Amino acid sequence: MDIPELNNIMGLDIFFTKKKVKEIGYFRKVNFLVKYFEDNCGLDTANQTPLRIHIKDIMDLKDRCSEVINNPHKAEELLSTMDGFYFGSSDYDENYLEDVQRVYDYCTYLLSEFDALQEDESIWFEIWY
Repeated sequence: MDIPELNNIMGLDIFFTKKKVKEIGYFRKVNFLVKYFEDNCGLDTANQTPLRIHIKDIMDLKDRCSEVINNPHKAEELLSTMDGFYFGSSDYDENYLEDVQRVYDYCTYLLSEFDALQEDESIWFEIWY
């Protein structure tokens, strides 16, 4: 999976990193990811502290994405957005649903990364703004 280059738009940058190897994922302004990891995994958004994530977190995220894709009226309940200066839109519109689909597809890839982890590796969720 190719990681898109950063553009010149300031915003909420989101990275998934396999420690000791390389960056393995990138999203821009998909703020429901931050809200998900904040509410369900203890992400410290205010201090931008990297969060070690586990396979169960991604399985749950993928399940939630699937449910929202099939039942968009559940978006606010399952993958709520959040407001913030750099966080982009908090609307539950077509762009939001496209982001949910992208995250769902990425979760499939990320689950394979967990399967391939070496003993001294881990996967982290990081934000920067």
